This record gives sequence, structure tokens and C-alpha cells, in this order.
Amino acid sequence: MSEPAATASPTTGATATSTPGVATATSTPGVATATSTPGVSATSTAATRVAPLERADAEFFAAARLRAARLQPYLATAVFALVPVASSGLGTFAVDRYWRVYVDVAVAREWGVEQSAAVLVHEAHHVLRQHHSRALACGVTVDTHDLWNLAADAAINDDLLDDRLPLPDGVLPRHLGLAPRGLEEEYYAELLDEASEHPHDTCGSGSGGAPADCEIVEEPEESGRDGLDDVDAEAVRRATAHDVTAAASRGECASPGLVLWARDLLHPQVPWRHLLRTALGRPVREVTGEAHADWTRPDRRADAREDFPRPGNRYHAPDIAVVIDTSASMDRPLLDAAVTEINGLLRRNGVRSLVVLTCDVESARPQRVRRLGDLVLRGGGGTDMRVGIAAAAACRPQPSVVVVLTDGETPWPSAAPARTSIVAVVIGPHAPLPEGPGFTSVRITGPT
Repeated sequence: MSEPAATASPTTGATATSTPGVATATSTPGVATATSTPGVSATSTAATRVAPLERADAEFFAAARLRAARLQPYLATAVFALVPVASSGLGTFAVDRYWRVYVDVAVAREWGVEQSAAVLVHEAHHVLRQHHSRALACGVTVDTHDLWNLAADAAINDDLLDDRLPLPDGVLPRHLGLAPRGLEEEYYAELLDEASEHPHDTCGSGSGGAPADCEIVEEPEESGRDGLDDVDAEAVRRATAHDVTAAASRGECASPGLVLWARDLLHPQVPWRHLLRTALGRPVREVTGEAHADWTRPDRRADAREDFPRPGNRYHAPDIAVVIDTSASMDRPLLDAAVTEINGLLRRNGVRSLVVLTCDVESARPQRVRRLGDLVLRGGGGTDMRVGIAAAAACRPQPSVVVVLTDGETPWPSAAPARTSIVAVVIGPHAPLPEGPGFTSVRITGPT
């Protein structure tokens, strides 16, 4: 009887093995069933369900997994949580939503330990990034499974290429005519619009693609031995996310897409419209709620003290300036969504006109408009929002609030101008949010 493969516990990282002679593989690939071995409980054996690898295969897989953990040490928890299933004839590796990785050992031996390790890292990214559930959220159907799998593979491999992982013939965004460092959802939408065929091996249901023929349909009966249930999977994700952010904070070379995923998981984003309403509404209400003395309208209660006249109160509409980045890198659909939302917010807060400045490396002449839809966009070069913010602060009357719409690929002033609040609306997932006295920042990464 061959010795079974060791599998890792998702919480402690310790290995768990089964006693030789307890289970034997049946004709169904990767599935363990009870035998008639005397003194062995059939129930405990059937609960394992995933058959152990042959001794030589288990040793090769262990070497590849150890190498994968060294290629990206911050993914060690995730890599050792994968449960191997022998899948002869698959022609590649695949993963399901329960963290079972299906391994064609013959193909893996052709690749060698180094490339097999890189593919294991690739499969771990699929389940870490929850490609299965994200595919459902995007409305991926049976007819478009392959396109989603292609988009997910391109996004992962783009990150792994930055770390110089030796992937065997991995698809990259440039192979599909796509821009680098994009999101899976963006790539999928572009591939749908393109409506062309791209032959591609599936990575299994865990990638959001079509299930591999060898996949085990049942949920794991014992999490950690024959797959991970949802609770343990989430624990592995969060532990890995902490490792990724810690590596990034130490200056280690962590995949950019993985760092973004980790930060979003540990600090989930509230829908940007709610954040924008709060960020823009607060400084506007501070101005509109502040009473100003007005002697042209005496206080009606002043009649009680004729010898002590009192002025009335006037509430001023805030002076708002909007600086719009017109560089070529701006995402126009998201810019349109932000402009529409800001326009509605300002009108609800009593703002009837505002100053708008378009800016790339230079600021255009200010335009006073009644609504943002009236503005004329100029520019299209580089990006330096410091110029636009300074030009807005120089307007008279000086605006109390400056809203900046940009993709964030710009230098920022260290602080807001005196007597002015800045609401920075960063469009896109990659650029850092500005910080400093007088700044409030909001990120927009989707249309909703």
C-alpha cells in the first residue's frame, strides 16, 4: 500500500496523514472508499473521500508545494491548505471551490518542480480571490465560463510575471489585446464585447470556469482533509491577506493585484456613492449651516429691546470648485458616473452654480456653470492636480470646498489650501489615496 499525501491544516499549518491500509482507491479517480480491512471503521474511511497520492507522486507534490511556498512566502498558508487529488489525463492543474487541486502528475513531471510550483501558486490565487463567487456576481453563464476563466488567468499571470514565476505558457493580458494590471471583471467585459474565440484549458470550477471532468461534486465532509468548507476557506483567506499586507509593508515584492485584494478583504469598501455623499455633504453642510450676521434683515425679536438692536441671520450657499483631470488615462464611464452623482449632491445642498477647472499639467480658465453637464472639457496631456487645486484656491470668492476628480496618477499638495477643504475622488483601483490636513478621499472602482 502506498503512503498517502500529507495535507495541511488551514489554521495551524500542521500536516495530517491517514494510516496505511485504511483506504484504497477505487476506479473513480481521486475518490477513497471503505475497504474490508479488519478492525477499520468504514464510516471514518468514507468520510475522507479524497484518495491519497502514490508515494512517488506525493513526494513530487510535496516538493512542488514547498517550492511554491518559497516563491511567494506570504501565500504559504494558502498553498498548504490545498488538498491534492490525483487526476491522470487532465493535462494540467485545476482547482474547485473547496480548495481541492486536481493534479495530472505525469504533466507535472514534464514541467518539473519549479514550473509545477508556479502553477500551484496560480491555482491558489483562484480560490484566494474567490473567482467562483465573483463569476456568479458577474452573471457568468455556461456559455461564457471559458471567457471568465481566461480573464481570471490573465489577471493572475500578469501579477505572477512581475514576480518572475516560471509559468508554463501562461496567458497574459497582452496576448488578448488587454491592458496590464486590470481587474478580472474588466477583462471579462472586454472579452465579451470582443466576442472572439480563445482556446484555453479550464482551471476548474474554483476559477469560475467550467468544472473539470474529474472534479468531486460533493462538499467536504471533514474540512481540511478532503477540501475546505466556507468557514475554513475564509479563515485561510484572512490569514493570507494579513501575510500579504505585512510583506508589502516590509517592502517585499508582493504581487500588486494580490496586495489590492488583501487590502479590500481586510478593509472592505463601502459603496462609493455612500462615501461620496458623506465626504462631500459634510463640508457643504458646515458652510450652509453657519449663520452670518446681516443688518439688512434685523432680527424680528429685536422689538423686545428697542435700545439694543440685533442683526438678522443669513445662511450663505457654499462656494464650490470642481477640478477635473482631463488626462488621457481617465476612465470616462466612471468619470461620467462621478460627475452625475456630484451634480445631484450639490443641487440637493443648495448649490446653484459652481466653478469648474479642467486640468492636466496646466489648468484651463475657470468656467462658471449651473450644472456639471454644461462644462467644456479641455486637456489630454499629463497629470498634475496641484496646479488645478492652486488655481481653484485663487478664484474669488475663494471656494470653501474643492472637489478633485482624477485617476490619482498625480502628485498632491501636502495639505489643503487655507480655509478650503479638498474632496479627492480617485477613479480607478490602483493609485494611492491622497492624505493630509484638509483632505477627504473617496475611491471609485465601479459604476455602482
